[in-house]
Amino acid sequence: MEMKFEVIPDIQTPLTPEIESVSKFIETNKEIIEAFKEYAISRSDGIGLAANQCSVNGERLNLRMVAVKTAGTDECRIAIDPKIVRLHGIKLQRIEGCLTWKGKAIVADRYYYVDVEFYTPDGELHKETHKGWQGQVWQHELNHINGIEEKVVLPGQIPNKPDIGRNDQCPCGSGKKLKKCCIVDYESWNK
Repeated sequence: MEMKFEVIPDIQTPLTPEIESVSKFIETNKEIIEAFKEYAISRSDGIGLAANQCSVNGERLNLRMVAVKTAGTDECRIAIDPKIVRLHGIKLQRIEGCLTWKGKAIVADRYYYVDVEFYTPDGELHKETHKGWQGQVWQHELNHINGIEEKVVLPGQIPNKPDIGRNDQCPCGSGKKLKKCCIVDYESWNK
């Protein structure tokens, strides 16, 4: 059976159900996992995609998995039952695009570092740390999976990012000045 994928526009993504058995999930959904990966690769307008953002043959794909592309390549990883284990480092307001909210923007607080764990389509458990924009993508996609509502704005409503000076307190919460703490991460993320 041919699967026709589409991103569902302008509707908040629902919380996806927990997976009771990862091995059973993989076995039951083998074909759809591969088809979802191919669809994510075919999209040239995004680097992350949550399964519950999509419909397949007209029905929402309410499965707990995301696809994340490696920037500048055709490589795409499928993460099954992904979880954020730890958020750390600086936390800043970010402006993001979203395939669900075309022509609009997401305004969200994101941490610079994110520790995630997920299963591959082979059933292997992976634990990884991502930083900067890659960490931001994981946080964005996991919010879709977890049904967390983001602040969606029109382009003319995008707020100015707060300006943090070198002598201001570091946004990681350490109590130190930015220049004595996370200045390298801050500057790299704000290029």
